[in-house]
Amino acid sequence: MSRVVRRVAGTPFGGVRLSPQREPRTALSPQRVIASILRVQRPPLDQWILLPALFLVAIGVLMVFSSSALNSLAATDDPYFMGWRQALFAACGLGSMALLSQWDYRRWRSLSTPLLFVALGLLCAVMVLPTEQGFRRALTVGPISIHAAEVAKLALILFLADFLSRRGHAMAEQSTLLPALLAIGLSFGLVLIEPDLGTATVIAGVGFAVFFCAGAPLRWVFGPAALAVAVGLIGISLREYQAARLGNWMDPFSDPMGDSYQTLQGLIAIAVGGPLGTGIGTSQQLGGVIIPYAWNDYIFAVVGEEFGALGTTTVILAFLLLAVRGLRVARRAPDTFGALLATGIVVWICGQAFMNIGVVLALLPVTGVPLPLLSQGGSSLLVLMSAIGLLLSVSRETMGSKEIGGNDARSDRGRRNGGTPLPGIRRGPYAPTATPRR
Repeated sequence: MSRVVRRVAGTPFGGVRLSPQREPRTALSPQRVIASILRVQRPPLDQWILLPALFLVAIGVLMVFSSSALNSLAATDDPYFMGWRQALFAACGLGSMALLSQWDYRRWRSLSTPLLFVALGLLCAVMVLPTEQGFRRALTVGPISIHAAEVAKLALILFLADFLSRRGHAMAEQSTLLPALLAIGLSFGLVLIEPDLGTATVIAGVGFAVFFCAGAPLRWVFGPAALAVAVGLIGISLREYQAARLGNWMDPFSDPMGDSYQTLQGLIAIAVGGPLGTGIGTSQQLGGVIIPYAWNDYIFAVVGEEFGALGTTTVILAFLLLAVRGLRVARRAPDTFGALLATGIVVWICGQAFMNIGVVLALLPVTGVPLPLLSQGGSSLLVLMSAIGLLLSVSRETMGSKEIGGNDARSDRGRRNGGTPLPGIRRGPYAPTATPRR
């Protein structure tokens, strides 16, 4: 019986393969090397995260210029000092965000634990150097003031995302639960001692959000969370000014010229703004509403006065868009670390934003929490824009629902432990090639 033999191209019937003809090598010129490097590109980032972030930063710089003119003039004889300072930090933040969005976010996994220890060290260091009218919140190095709590927020998210993604298959074990709760508790406790109840609340909320999304048993989530609330209430009762804030929130008109003055002035400024606002810079002119610390905690009221309901609604929609797209990135992240990292960053930025807006609208007690990306503060703006850079890096590798695979923890581990399940884990083109851990 005969059969057809398929001959490989370039191979004679004798079975001897001819040596392939190689193309002559050409010398690599610097121009060819640079062109080759420029052709290597990562997938595109999520524009619907980048655009709202840039819009909020731009509005924040403009509002700092507008709301701090009189204070800057009295302090430095330059009405634009605080505004130019905020613009400089915004430019540095843009560079940091662009750099981190280009790097693979997984490079930070090995640095997550050292960064947490550095952040805890900074929180301990501020105890020795009282600043800000006796409150221990910042380290001052020359003209730069570093708020340790801002560094601690990002460091805690990185640590929890890395640790819980590695230990995800053992979420019901105390060897996984206790170190995570210890990291949250130390960060929360050190900030609470400063004292800064508002920032401590943000840190605890972000920590427990990542802990919950990682699939921790619910009793280990709500039990420590209730304990943190109890500790916060005890702290309020021990400090008169915090107890006064709670009382003034329940009745803002009880002390209109005292502790309730800032709250009422913020509400008046938003009412004066009307639908379209009174115009840029009018809050600092004669007849404008005087708001204490308008460039920081109450910058949302300045937006309402100068841009009206149109401006405040646009800012809220920008944060909502950032939240929706960020959670979409978390849902489609290529691995567990990316999912938890994106979740923590979104909960941090948008949760703190709506807490600040709730304070300005008298829906929440005054907490002293700034509005992310808008309020004046160099170190806060740098850390926040760096976090958005990490979120954009994760967004470059989001995958479709049919592209399954991945590493680290299994997506259904939370159901087995009585906790919340993670979304399906996928692997992007830049993900490691390790097999899924069992």
